[in-house]
Amino acid sequence: MLKKLQQPLFQDIFNVGLLAIAVVPLLALALYNHPSPVDDYCYIDTVFKYGYFEAMNFYYTGWTGRYFGILLNHSNPLVVKWAGGFKLLSFLLVLSLTGSLYLLIRELFSKFSRIAVWGLTGGIMLLFILKIMSIVEAFYWMAAFVTYTVPNILTLYWITVMIRLYKQPSGTLQKLTAVWAGFLVFAVIGCSETNLTIMVLLVAGWFGYQLVIRRRWDNFALFMVIVAVVSCYIFFTSPGNALRMNGNPEGRNFTLSTFQSIKKLVQLSIDWIFRTPLLVFTILWIAILPKFFSHYSTTIPYFKVPLWVVLLGYLGVLFVQIFPSYYGIGIEPAPRVINSVYFYFLLGWFYTLSVLLYWLYSSNTFGAQNWYLPPSIKAVLAGLILVSTLFNTNLRMLYGDWLRGRAAAYDQELKARYEYIEQTPGDTVYVAPLQAKPQSLYLDDANPDPKHWWSKCMGGYFGKKAVVLKATP
Repeated sequence: MLKKLQQPLFQDIFNVGLLAIAVVPLLALALYNHPSPVDDYCYIDTVFKYGYFEAMNFYYTGWTGRYFGILLNHSNPLVVKWAGGFKLLSFLLVLSLTGSLYLLIRELFSKFSRIAVWGLTGGIMLLFILKIMSIVEAFYWMAAFVTYTVPNILTLYWITVMIRLYKQPSGTLQKLTAVWAGFLVFAVIGCSETNLTIMVLLVAGWFGYQLVIRRRWDNFALFMVIVAVVSCYIFFTSPGNALRMNGNPEGRNFTLSTFQSIKKLVQLSIDWIFRTPLLVFTILWIAILPKFFSHYSTTIPYFKVPLWVVLLGYLGVLFVQIFPSYYGIGIEPAPRVINSVYFYFLLGWFYTLSVLLYWLYSSNTFGAQNWYLPPSIKAVLAGLILVSTLFNTNLRMLYGDWLRGRAAAYDQELKARYEYIEQTPGDTVYVAPLQAKPQSLYLDDANPDPKHWWSKCMGGYFGKKAVVLKATP
């Protein structure tokens, strides 16, 4: 049995350090998170007015087909009057994203040591945080992370489960694993249009790959296709989904939407490649991976895939995330959508590179010894990564909100506001604008219009007619 592939210890520690740099402030800031006036209160106000199941039916028939997202949003901690539950949810969300990435990397690179796998996880997490468009929409605003970050986590977990499925011997456990994988398909598709298109592409692509490239009839892949078809039917037959998509006359223009999506993807890709240390990590990956290949005595099925298939799938996953925004509602993708596109851009970048390197290695174009980087070069590359990290806007914002007390002040202000609302008599309560607005946590304040949805929803949660923002502090 082959031993685990060991990288230099210092290199692994450095990479794990990058993971800590990216994840620790996210976990710390989660302890100051609160529900947002934007949508979070409205889901629960509807539950209080109409009941749990009727509230979900109200959204499904009147606004959106995101059936699983509706379920999660209407189950947020406010349903049991626990605003502090948003802190726990965000904390677990950060851990879950990191953990799902770790599990997938460990499954793909099983010959790496655990600390090496954590190191690879750290590199991707750091790159993600350095250029993510909206921190608050990714980790702290529940209405957003339920429909994007959560299904992204479930998608990574689904890929991991599918890899394990084919390793299991035939029997009850394998069938139960297939059922679990089917549920993950159902859940992801029901979260958002963006993740629906990703999952449909992955499921259809896998079935087609098995059937056309490998010339193999795969019952498990067919089962995933059936689940995906049923899930899409539930999603698209929602009356609310139809009403929403007809809300903008610029939508439903296929040619224009395709052109705009490609243009946007090119702009984003240039920014991600040349304004992050991605190329530095790419050089390091090129130096590491052939050593991994040389430790395998058998074929590696995860990387022995035609390069054109990988490129087609990679570009397809990126494109289908941007396209629904232009085609469905005629606008540019929201920051939370761009967050998701960037996440898959990073994953696809390193996977495509791995397939290319495996092809070069297996064709004897280059051997493992040809990719050696001397320690001096590695030190320079590590220095470039540290410099990029030190001057990164997102990380400076995260650490500033945490260590300079902006998040703590935000937390205290909102606790005082809740107490004031509950103690103030009358059916309409006017609250002062927030003074502390940490960019990593703050999305928007209450609304100054008593008739606005946010005012009425927050009021309904606190047993009032409306909670209204004062015009002046």
